[in-house]
Amino acid sequence: MHHITTRLQHLINEVPRQLQAYTPAEMIHRPAPGKWSKREILGHLCDSALHNWQRFCLALQTEEPLQIARYQQEALVALNNWQEQPTGQIATLWASMNAQILAVLKQMPTEKLPQLIVLPDGTQATLGFLIEDYLAHLEHHLNQVFAEQITPPSMSDRWKIGTEEAMSILRAHPDGKSFATLLEHGKMYVEVYQPKRVDLQKPHDQDEIYVVISGTGTFFNNGERRPFAAGDLIFVPAGVEHRFEDFTDDFATWVVFY
Repeated sequence: MHHITTRLQHLINEVPRQLQAYTPAEMIHRPAPGKWSKREILGHLCDSALHNWQRFCLALQTEEPLQIARYQQEALVALNNWQEQPTGQIATLWASMNAQILAVLKQMPTEKLPQLIVLPDGTQATLGFLIEDYLAHLEHHLNQVFAEQITPPSMSDRWKIGTEEAMSILRAHPDGKSFATLLEHGKMYVEVYQPKRVDLQKPHDQDEIYVVISGTGTFFNNGERRPFAAGDLIFVPAGVEHRFEDFTDDFATWVVFY
C-alpha cells in the first residue's frame, strides 16, 4: 500500500502545478470529434474519484462482497459541464477529493485488502485490486492530459526496507502474488520475489539484478545454468530468457529493475 500512497501523494502535489503551464485554449481543445478535452478528462477524474472514494469506504464497512455499480462516464462529463468550468476550480476539486482518498488509504487495515469485490461484469476481484486499478486509471488519463508521464517521485520516503518487513509485505499481498514492489525511483524499481514451486517469469524489458535473500537452487540465464545460494548477486540483461530452477521452499530474492 505504501507505493500506492506515495504515488498518489506525488500526483496530488504535481498535477495542479503542472496544469498551470496550459492556456485556457489548450485546456478546452478537443483533439477529435467525440474526444474529451484536457479539461473534460480532468473533470472525468473528479467523477472517478467520487465513485471510488465511496467504493473504498463502503468496502471497509462490510464483510460481504461489495457489488460495484457501473457509472455513466460520458453522461457525467456532460452533466457537470466540465468544459466550461475554470481549470483551477476543477484542479482544486480533484486534488481535494484525492487527498481524502489518500487519508482513507493510509489508515486502511492490511487485512481488508483481500476483501472481495464484485465488478460490474459479475467477475470477482479484491479491494486491493480495486485500489491498484484506480491509480492505474488515474495515471492513464493524466498521461493523456500531459502527453507524457508525470515525473515520478524523486525518491520515496521509504529508502530503507529490512528483509523481515519486505517478506511481511509480500505475505500480506491481497492477491497472493509471488512479488511485491517496495521502492520506486524514476524507471528503477525494487521488488521482493518468492515464487512457489515453479518460476514462471518471462524476459523483461529492463536490465535486472537479483540479490538472493535465502534458499538455494539453480539459475538459468540465457542458456547457461549455475547454482546459487543466499547472498549471491545475479545479473540479467533485458530481453534474456531466465528463471530460478530446483529451488528450496525458503527461496526468496530481491529484484532491482532499472
